[in-house]
Amino acid sequence: MESIITAATVLTMYFNAINSNDVNYLYNADMEDNVVNKIEVYEKNADHQMAQKMEYKYEYDEQGRLVNKEMQSWDEAKKQWTKSSRLVYKYYKNGYNVEVSKWNADKQAYDLPSQVTLYRSVGLNMTSVKTYRMNEAQDNMYLADSMIVMEPIDSRLLAAI
Repeated sequence: MESIITAATVLTMYFNAINSNDVNYLYNADMEDNVVNKIEVYEKNADHQMAQKMEYKYEYDEQGRLVNKEMQSWDEAKKQWTKSSRLVYKYYKNGYNVEVSKWNADKQAYDLPSQVTLYRSVGLNMTSVKTYRMNEAQDNMYLADSMIVMEPIDSRLLAAI
């Protein structure tokens, strides 16, 4: 299974967002060497002014794979970005995990992951996707969703007529 979440993937997501037909949002990216480090999202308010909405920060490993995506929301009262949540990407030989954690303002740290999704190659053009969620009452994670994703293989079917 090849890594699909790379700096190029994030750059493509940014270009798709700025070229969308949604005129209520504006995106501003901080890039270095065609690598997106941060995206600020602005929303058009009732006065047709653009107001800060969200900020996404991206970190990559030495192979250019996304390892951390942090989401922050704009606190209008404090006039500053406030941490909201993050996604942590962990890569393995046969796949990767995505961990979702919420920011705990009281502790000034991220909580333990509330959700973990595992993506594993299980065969040619097939990926197993399992999502586990935190059961806070029992302090453990339970399987919330499981599926097999199959990539189309019709492009490999060649026949001469």
